[in-house]
Amino acid sequence: MRQPTLILILLAYALLAALYAVYTPKWQAPDEPAHFNYIRAIGDTGALPVLQHGDYDQNYLEQIKAAKFPASMSIDAIRYESYQPPLYYLAATPVYLAARAGGVDAEVLALRLFGVALGALLLLIACAVVREVFPDDPWLALVSVGAIATVPMYLAVSASVTNDIAAVLVLALILLLAVKRVKNTVSDKRFVILCGILFGAALLTKSTAYTPGALVLVGAEVASGAWRVARTRWLTGLVSLFAIAALISAPMFIRNMLTYGVTDFLGLARHNAVVLGQPTTAEMIAQYGLNHILFDYFAVTFKSFWAQFGWMGVLVNDRIYVVLMVLSGAAAFGFALFAWRVLRRRDALAATQWWGMGLLAVTLVASVADYIGYNFEFFQLQGRYLFPAIIPIALFGVIGLREILAREYHRVFFVLLYLALLALDVASLFLFIVPQLRITN
Repeated sequence: MRQPTLILILLAYALLAALYAVYTPKWQAPDEPAHFNYIRAIGDTGALPVLQHGDYDQNYLEQIKAAKFPASMSIDAIRYESYQPPLYYLAATPVYLAARAGGVDAEVLALRLFGVALGALLLLIACAVVREVFPDDPWLALVSVGAIATVPMYLAVSASVTNDIAAVLVLALILLLAVKRVKNTVSDKRFVILCGILFGAALLTKSTAYTPGALVLVGAEVASGAWRVARTRWLTGLVSLFAIAALISAPMFIRNMLTYGVTDFLGLARHNAVVLGQPTTAEMIAQYGLNHILFDYFAVTFKSFWAQFGWMGVLVNDRIYVVLMVLSGAAAFGFALFAWRVLRRRDALAATQWWGMGLLAVTLVASVADYIGYNFEFFQLQGRYLFPAIIPIALFGVIGLREILAREYHRVFFVLLYLALLALDVASLFLFIVPQLRITN
C-alpha cells in the first residue's frame, strides 16, 4: 500500500509540474531569462559566460516585465546570473542542445522539464530522509513528501529554468548521508568520500547550500561520536571531507579569481557592482520605514513561499493566504507541543532520532539565517530561498498537525488536506498564473 501511494504522489507531482512547465508563459519565473542565457552561452560557445557591466539593466527589466515579455523585446541582454556556480548549467546544457532544433520554445520547455525531473528526485530523497529518522513510521514519510509535492511554489520553481532545485537536491543528499552517519549505517571512509564529493557538488551549484551543507556535515560527525574514540582520526576525516570538496570545486574558484579578481572567488563583488538599481534593504527602510519592512519580511516571505508567482507579481486570493496562515500556525503550535512532550520524556525518541531531528533543525536554522543575511543587503523577500529547508519544514509541519489531531482522524485529515492542496495547485495555475501572465492583444 505504501509504495503504490508514493508512486501516486510522484505521478501527481509530475503531471502538475509538467502542466506548470507547459502553461506558464515563457520567461515568467524569477530570473528565468538570465538562467536560460547562462545555459545558452555554454551550449553555443562551449565556455562559461562572464558577468559584465551591462548584463543587468533595471529599467529595461521593469519594461519587459510590465509588457509580459513580448517577442518584440529581446531577453538576450539579461545575463546577470552569469556569476553563479556552473554545475546546474553544465548539467542542463545537453538538454538545451537536444532541444535546440525545435527553437527557443522547445529549449525552454525541455529545460523546464529537466527541472521537473530534479524536483521528482528531491521528493524521493525527502522520503528516504524521513524514513531514516522515523523508520517505524512510513506514513510520516509519505505525508511529508505529499506536503512538499503540493506546495504551489515548489511546483512553479521546479517547472522553471533555475538552479534552485538543483541546490536543494544536493543538500538533501548531504542530509540523507548525514542521518545515515548518525545511525552508523555508513562507514567512516565512505561518508568522507561521498560527502566530500557531494559538498563539492554543493559548492559548484549554489551558495544557498554552502552554510547548511557544511553545518550538517560537521553536526553529523559530532553526532556520530567518533571524536570520543579517536579524536585525531575524527578530525582527519573531517578535514579530508572538506579537502575533497575543495579539490572538486577549486577550478571554479580559481577561474573566478582569474576573471573577477583574487579576492572575488565567488563573483559576488562583480555581481554587486553590476546589479545597479536593484533595491537594497537600507534604501527600502529609508523609503518606507522599519516597521513596514519588518511586516513585509514576514508577510511577503510567507506568501511567496506558498504561492506568489511570476516575478512576484501574481498573488492568489487573500482568503487562500488566510487559510494557509491558519494551517501553518496550527502546524507550528502542534510542533511546539510535540517538542515540549518529547523534551519532558526523553525516551519518546531514540538517540539517533534526536540527532536526526537535530540535523534537520540545523538545516532549517541555517537556511533561515542565510535568507535573513542576504536580505540585510538586497531586498529580496522570496520564499523560494527557504527551499533548502523544505524537508524539515514539511516534516515538522506534518508532525505538528498530527500532534493536535486525534489519532483516528490522522489519515482522513491528511488525505483531505492533500486533495485540497492539489486543488490549490490547479487553481493557482489556471485561475491566477495563466490569466494574469499571458499576453493579451
